[in-house]
Amino acid sequence: MSITVRKRRGSALSNSPSDKDRKCCDRKCCDTVPPYCFVQASERCAKTGYTSRWYHLSVGQHYCNECFEHFYRKNKPGYPSYARWCARWERESGDIVSTSPKAFFVDLHLPFWVRCGQLGCGKWRKLPANIDLCHVRQDIVKCLNCDLPEEELVALSKDPEWSSTISYTPLLRHSPLTSLLREYFPDGVGISPSVATHSLAKNTGTLTSSGTSGPGPSSISYTPSSPAISLSPDLSMEDILHPFNHPQEGPRARAFTPDVLEEEEIKSVPGLSGSQTPMADLYMIIRNVLLALWYSKCTEYLYPSSCQSSLSLRGLARIWCAEQLPHVLHLLTKLAYLNCGYLPSAPRPFHFISNLDKKSTVLIIGAGTAGIAAAHHLSNFGHRVKILEANSRIGGRVMDDFSMGSCVGLGAMFITGVCNNPFALLSHQMDLHLRGIDEDRCDLISEFGSHVVKEMDIKVEKHFNDTLDHLSEWRSTEDMVDESLETKLGQLHKDILVEQTPYSEEEWRLLDFHYSNLEFACGATLDKISAVHWDHNDTFYQFSGSHALISEGFSAVLTKLSSSLDVELHTVVASVQTLEDGQMCLVDSKGREWVANKRQEAKSHQQLRGRTC
Repeated sequence: MSITVRKRRGSALSNSPSDKDRKCCDRKCCDTVPPYCFVQASERCAKTGYTSRWYHLSVGQHYCNECFEHFYRKNKPGYPSYARWCARWERESGDIVSTSPKAFFVDLHLPFWVRCGQLGCGKWRKLPANIDLCHVRQDIVKCLNCDLPEEELVALSKDPEWSSTISYTPLLRHSPLTSLLREYFPDGVGISPSVATHSLAKNTGTLTSSGTSGPGPSSISYTPSSPAISLSPDLSMEDILHPFNHPQEGPRARAFTPDVLEEEEIKSVPGLSGSQTPMADLYMIIRNVLLALWYSKCTEYLYPSSCQSSLSLRGLARIWCAEQLPHVLHLLTKLAYLNCGYLPSAPRPFHFISNLDKKSTVLIIGAGTAGIAAAHHLSNFGHRVKILEANSRIGGRVMDDFSMGSCVGLGAMFITGVCNNPFALLSHQMDLHLRGIDEDRCDLISEFGSHVVKEMDIKVEKHFNDTLDHLSEWRSTEDMVDESLETKLGQLHKDILVEQTPYSEEEWRLLDFHYSNLEFACGATLDKISAVHWDHNDTFYQFSGSHALISEGFSAVLTKLSSSLDVELHTVVASVQTLEDGQMCLVDSKGREWVANKRQEAKSHQQLRGRTC
């Protein structure tokens, strides 16, 4: 790649001194960009003149051999500073980015760039190298003279291809990520070890990189705080939202490994690949910073302008990241990793949506949880959405009863795993009360009001689990033929029961409880569920953490979420037709027609699975 720049009289990139006294950078991408030394620490610094070698960091960022010698040679005055930096770096890092003069100059000598906050300006200006960004109020930074043009280096770094010229690993300083990624070595997740402080030394094995486990404890505890009672106090923010996987635990649902690109990111972002490239490093820095900011303020809408100040990168990489940040924010919002849930103060549609006339008109069949969530998300992106619901109420399988003075769930009632669970996030955003369930105490009470004998409970539960184990073995056989889960469980139950004493009536009722609980989880009766595919959702990462109840009920969440949606009740869809122009025409039982560009039948994956039985 070759990036050209127009040389301007009097600028740092002008032809002074003469070209014959200048040695150019040997990188092909810099063949038309005259280098200059950004360090300028040695009295003999080449600045824009001749040096025996230019060290390349990127297009527009170089240091001269004289400044290299000034810090690297033991007999030079800059060596003590370099030695102190190396000692700290080696103590805190995971040796992913090794100590070197290049890393030293990137970490301490590359200047920070800030954007003028004056209305109508927004130009990028370079701070002196000795000023750290954490000491600058970026919201009040203003140019001394806004009429002066930006340095030509700024235009270079705004080019999306500029990242391909980087020869170093960009690292954040004073990042909001530090407290969230304490179990990882900082240089493995885009944080400078010279500013990261960990309470545990790296030789304990507790700090890890790239998901490698260590023996140390987790920083997040999911143990109920009061094991003596069945409901624990309200859950904290740390319990319900954590955007990153813990290296000592398995992957969590809706969480990222901070130094790994997800497949959906690689497919969505041009130029990204699974390999470690400067562009991938910078993308993951932007992504991780945005997730950390969402974690800290998940009740507020994230604007690009409010996020850029957290990109505490030295050098031109900060400008490149600031240019790419809106695109990454858009992607993560579209995928509902942030700017999601209940945000009544957010702009509608979201601020980065344009060309509304090209947006679709969408009809959603069903006003259950899936339908309302889909409609809410689509409407945020400017789509015109209408929900057609056959019943007289919204909610689907969510139905709460308040006749006894408190909420009793007659349908969906438990949040199974609160960490990163959308219902837990919605409850927090709506200021509803989450009550953690003590998993060590879950007494079963019979229909007659007495507690089930513990030994009987253990016996029947073991029998039920053994049946599921035999079901798993059956699915791995070559001559397996699919049938309903009801039929297959009945056969396996009889086979296992031959080796045991006959069941009593109470034990049968207890086994029926487990079967009904399985139906509740699958959203259909056992005769409508495939014995082969009944648990295929287990291939997806599961929600971790404590289980919980919403004191106000699940219906309170759906009522608030649907308050701004267009829902047509008592509308039974009788037929669906595709018109000549490609639009969808839905006809209800009353003969009314509903036309849209797209339709979405909002059913859970368990219900859709039942069709294949």
